[in-house]
Amino acid sequence: MAEENQHIILATTNNDEKKIIRREVEKQRRTHMSVLCASLRSSLPLELIKGKRSASDHIGEAVNYIQILKQKINDLQVKRDRLKQKVNSSLVDTEIEPDHSGAVVKCVNINHIPGGVEISICSGFAERNSPLSELMEILLQEGCVVVSCVSTNANGRIFHTIKSEVEDLTRLDLAKLQHKLDHAILLSRQLYAG
Repeated sequence: MAEENQHIILATTNNDEKKIIRREVEKQRRTHMSVLCASLRSSLPLELIKGKRSASDHIGEAVNYIQILKQKINDLQVKRDRLKQKVNSSLVDTEIEPDHSGAVVKCVNINHIPGGVEISICSGFAERNSPLSELMEILLQEGCVVVSCVSTNANGRIFHTIKSEVEDLTRLDLAKLQHKLDHAILLSRQLYAG
């Protein structure tokens, strides 16, 4: 009988311990869910959660908000692609040559820098001979002393960035320089095509 009572006491103690453990686990789960819901609430715009008190309302608003954000992302991607196309078409003056089916790029951009000018040139496709030496000659003729020249090949095109010093910037005719550089690039294309 004493053994039977001891067994009942042990079983009751084990059940009580299991209940306490379950309660503690449930309490931790609720605390964790409460922290997560508070974090979700803080991530949502105030106008979406105004007046809504339950966690399920906040979760529903979060789902709607995610859909709105996805739509905004899609719209921004479309806008970005349009802007990229606009930028590419405005930076690149294309000409179709009779001997070639593709477009040939011509782009000269001249900017003032302290003590001189920086000239950015897209001289054409990489498989063509670049008229860089002719362009350097033109710069020297116009009174520009070349300080640096960086050439890069991107998307099959050759780009040059030339920095030059100019003793007297008031004597440098930028429009004339641009015309000469454009003409040299166009001439080199015609020679290549012919």
